[in-house]
Amino acid sequence: MGVLINKKAAVTDIVADCRSTLTAAKARGGQLETLAKQYLEGPLGMFELVMQRLQAVETQLAPLQAFKVAKDEESDALIGRISDEIWNDIGRPAHDPAFSLLFPDGVSFYADSPDAEQPIRMELLAELLEAGLHPKLDSKKAKAQGKQLRDSAKTLRAAVDQTQTPRAQLLMLSKAKTALGRNLQMALVNLKRHFKATGIPDPQIHSIIPDRTRAATRPAPVPSPFAPSASPQP
Repeated sequence: MGVLINKKAAVTDIVADCRSTLTAAKARGGQLETLAKQYLEGPLGMFELVMQRLQAVETQLAPLQAFKVAKDEESDALIGRISDEIWNDIGRPAHDPAFSLLFPDGVSFYADSPDAEQPIRMELLAELLEAGLHPKLDSKKAKAQGKQLRDSAKTLRAAVDQTQTPRAQLLMLSKAKTALGRNLQMALVNLKRHFKATGIPDPQIHSIIPDRTRAATRPAPVPSPFAPSASPQP
């Protein structure tokens, strides 16, 4: 007896089996074509619409994501440079309490933060610098550094915001693609049941619906009782 594709198979494989089934049923015509269209045409049409939208969103997101990554790298480099400048300006101390307040976990506190949080943390660092938190820092230079941080944070925030809508759409459409794949597998199950209910034999059914029967697993060879054993070591 033939076996249908598993519901846990890749969505692309499930869709391929559905398309193959519909094509084969249309070639035969009659009741086979009618039933296949009834079960498969609607879900396949919906899947095509989702895939078109998914590809459009991926195309839209790719340059926005690349721009965001570039601005994130620029912001990280700026934070690292300002940290080095401050550390040099205060005499490269082994430990400095005020410096630790500015960079509580080093540069990583800012550079490794989530995309949506990094601009906020950068603006906080700018505020601390502009407030003259560190007594050894030149106030004019600190304010200039604060402005650089604010400008970079603004650019980064805009880049992050531009990706949020297409990223949410991409996630939703990807989930829809997976759900439609599972629905199409169930449509194949129901189609086969309907074929069987109308008296179509299994071999004929699987001349239309691809048969996913796995090759039987070969048993491990049994050692011959007469096989020579290894000679004992002297």
